[in-house]
Amino acid sequence: MIIIDSLTRIPDDFAPSVVTLGNFDGVHLGHRALFRRLTSIARTEQLQSVVCTFYPHPLKVLAPDNAPLLLNTREERRRLIAASHVDWLIEIPFDRSFAQQSPAEFVDKVLLNRLAAQKLVVGYDYAFGQGRSGTPAFLRDFCAGKGVAVDIVEPVSAAGTPYSSTRIRQLISAGRVADVLPLLGRHYNLYGEVVSGFQRGRELGFPTANISTEKELIPAPGVYVVKVRHGDLEYGGVVNVGYCPTFGCHDLSIEVHLLDYSGEIYGEKLRVYFIERLRDETAFANVNELTVAIAEDVLKARQILQRVQVVQYSEYLPSNA
Repeated sequence: MIIIDSLTRIPDDFAPSVVTLGNFDGVHLGHRALFRRLTSIARTEQLQSVVCTFYPHPLKVLAPDNAPLLLNTREERRRLIAASHVDWLIEIPFDRSFAQQSPAEFVDKVLLNRLAAQKLVVGYDYAFGQGRSGTPAFLRDFCAGKGVAVDIVEPVSAAGTPYSSTRIRQLISAGRVADVLPLLGRHYNLYGEVVSGFQRGRELGFPTANISTEKELIPAPGVYVVKVRHGDLEYGGVVNVGYCPTFGCHDLSIEVHLLDYSGEIYGEKLRVYFIERLRDETAFANVNELTVAIAEDVLKARQILQRVQVVQYSEYLPSNA
């Protein structure tokens, strides 16, 4: 997949294409259905497949206080889209000036002229342009006069509930990490670097790796069963997300205890897959109570991990899974 992060870098001789539009945060099963439709049309009609999106997320610019915490980092979104066998990813820089374009101007200047779109594929609820007036119905009517067909993909759902980035955010924010699997199609995960902590876990007999991550949306404070990938190796683990109330901390931390691992990994990169929530984060009366609780967490995690496999994006690039 070729990535272009500026309209000025689109080749002048861009070949005829089929284009889909969206923010695609999470790259959930609904997005994947859209990409399958896109690549299928591209193969059948011998067109280039193009995903056209924006960076940063439009609400980060237009309404920062209402902007969602994103499910993916920019790099994660790129890799997930690449794994869908798309030819081109166009990331249009989004600012207030760009937001003033009318939908007709955007379609004419960008989609039809710059990207040589012969066909568009959009979700049933997608909206863009000034005042979000660029609806699927607008696209269908406007493009009909240009000889460009618009394929509107109807809701794709699980048990009657449409796949939705908003719904996934709600579940993760509530700590219901197991419940996002049928919507994302993979376990929710974060990637980060091991940084120095307070060394309390080591003193308790359960050494932990303190993770610093660029991920915006972190599961609700609590204790979770996880699997952790370190290079080509995978470990079971227990992670505490929260504020360590027993010790009166005030900053959010992500501390993972790797099962059956010993060694130093400061400065190393880990990917943490959230499997299941065990309990709320609790302020214990003393360190002994905390140690007993952690031992119980580890025992439960071992039992759960015996019957659970990490589910990853089925077409994800192996080295970045």
